[in-house]
Amino acid sequence: MTTDAASGALLQANIVVRHPLLSVEVDLCAGAGDVIGLVGPNGAGKTTVLRAIAGLRAIDVGRITIKGVVMDDPQTNVLVAPQHRQVGVVFQDYRLFPHLSALDNVAFGLVCTGTPRAQARVQAGDWLDQLAMSSHAHHKPSALSGGQCQRVALARALVRRPTVLLLDEPLAAIDSESRRQIRDELGTFLASFAGVTVLVSHHLDDVKALAQRAVVLDEGTVTWQGTVGELSAR
Repeated sequence: MTTDAASGALLQANIVVRHPLLSVEVDLCAGAGDVIGLVGPNGAGKTTVLRAIAGLRAIDVGRITIKGVVMDDPQTNVLVAPQHRQVGVVFQDYRLFPHLSALDNVAFGLVCTGTPRAQARVQAGDWLDQLAMSSHAHHKPSALSGGQCQRVALARALVRRPTVLLLDEPLAAIDSESRRQIRDELGTFLASFAGVTVLVSHHLDDVKALAQRAVVLDEGTVTWQGTVGELSAR
């Protein structure tokens, strides 16, 4: 892998993704403990940014580095596969495997990257315990509530100890009655997470509660960025 020793940031993402319907251009730089909220209307390019950082969509121009290591640089033909990036992703619909228990959903990523199944299940159990889900370890997703599925998805993203955590509308599938409680729980966790978090949300209340900085996207372009306090003032 190519390194970028000049950077002290955990995440630097200078992203240009070209598409016939929408081109996305974003520049992000974040350090340990930073939580960045990406906000904007549907189709603004928010999820495209997450997919590029995760390695699910190659960028057309620019460079993405994590801990100084280049993940994607079209100019030098560097493109690191998603499973080899220090990135965890929680998708909007969680994408849990319906036929697997919560424990095996969390262990899945470790097994796929070569960790022995028994060891992967031990690590998965540790994370479920940290997220108060150990009593549901052997339940399948159909037996879990929306908030419980979110905890399983978060454990699956964290079990590989990522440097960058990507949250794509993490509260969208949770009913309004549970939303505030789950948001508070997520906020408590993110306050102790030593990596970088990039949060996509349509709800400004979620961004204000969880993030320190906000980046507003519209039609693929950053139209405003600043602190969450400044966003609230606007």
